[in-house]
Amino acid sequence: MGVQRGVGAERSGRPGSARRALRRVLLTGIAALYVLSIPWYREGGGPSELWWGLPDWVAVALGCYAVAALLNAVAWLLTEVPDAAPGEGPES
Repeated sequence: MGVQRGVGAERSGRPGSARRALRRVLLTGIAALYVLSIPWYREGGGPSELWWGLPDWVAVALGCYAVAALLNAVAWLLTEVPDAAPGEGPES
């Protein structure tokens, strides 16, 4: 059996290093979206605009959460999860 290599393994010499780097970027983006979803930009007691029938800050927060969910799904697709614990399974 040959060694399986991840995306960009030819450049770095380590399998999956590009996947790990992309996963870190995605997780950083998720954290940034969570910070952006907090209505820091609003003045207390200021008027709200309605977007799609919701106050503007609620629409922004929901949009951030939806994009964060998509980025999380992509990050999990890039994560390699072993089927068996080390030392168990047919290959040991």
